[in-house]
Amino acid sequence: MASKSTFQLFTSIRYDPLLLQSDENSRPDLNFITPSPFYMLAYHRGRMLEAAQHFDFHAVEKRLDDGKALHEDLLKSVEDWKAKHSQDEPLKLRVLFDKEANLTVEFMPIPRVSLQSLYPTSFDAPDQKPQPHPANTFTPSPLTGGALTLGPTDSLPASPPSAPTWTLKLDTAPTPSSPLTLLKTTEREMYDRSRARALPENPAYPAYREVMLFNEVNELTEGTMTSLYLYRGGRWVTPPVGVPSGEFNSSTLKDGSNADEGELRRPFAGRWGHSVRSAKVGAGGQRGTSRRWALGKGYCMEEPVGIETVEVGEGVWVSSGVRGFGFGRVVA
Repeated sequence: MASKSTFQLFTSIRYDPLLLQSDENSRPDLNFITPSPFYMLAYHRGRMLEAAQHFDFHAVEKRLDDGKALHEDLLKSVEDWKAKHSQDEPLKLRVLFDKEANLTVEFMPIPRVSLQSLYPTSFDAPDQKPQPHPANTFTPSPLTGGALTLGPTDSLPASPPSAPTWTLKLDTAPTPSSPLTLLKTTEREMYDRSRARALPENPAYPAYREVMLFNEVNELTEGTMTSLYLYRGGRWVTPPVGVPSGEFNSSTLKDGSNADEGELRRPFAGRWGHSVRSAKVGAGGQRGTSRRWALGKGYCMEEPVGIETVEVGEGVWVSSGVRGFGFGRVVA
């Protein structure tokens, strides 16, 4: 169990100048200041606030009350990093708070991706391509960007970054559920153990490998670094989450209604199935930021996924607050 005097609360968030062009990222529920280069900052703030409430990091809870101030603090940290490195590129920001609300930001350059990878327009069914309408008989040249010919002022469109293919493998042992699997802290030994025993190979894309975790009753929970989405019953589903066991009561509910768990103890769009462990505890994974967005868009529903239903070769969507959304396959 983590020592409350040593562990920190954290979230990993994408900084990307490309996000300044995204109308979706400028939604008022996703960012406090718009346009914003931070990927769903308001959702990241929400998950840190929930952890601060649970672990009694009262100073952190107070500091996170001002979302605009958090945006400005992070932007200043990024500007300081850019001044030292003389470049503006996508970055992974690891945002940490200790119990006294001291902020630390760690930086790591990350690959460029398209806006479609960060904000997809849908989750397509596996192995299914949309069929063109019979009236659409004209196929424009990819070299002209849809134009019949290149004019004197035209240029070839830049190719968007190709989306890497993820490789996923089911863990070989359960990861017991606890507040540390529901809320994001620097206590991550359980994820390190999982990756040490079951991380698959992916020579083409070594950074795009994932282990699919499951709980004590053989239900999928999440990946070690990502949220999972599997195709079941004609729709995409994601394992249900919950609140720490024994903590679901009127004092931990914001509205006191005992109606549902959801973000910050409030109901949220997309609430569906429950874990067999408990109608309120959930399967045991985290409320990922990109997962919350996908649920809100109606791209998926929450529903338990037994590990006995996971098949080698099946397609799985994954997402994270750093890399956005991607598609992969389960391997043996």
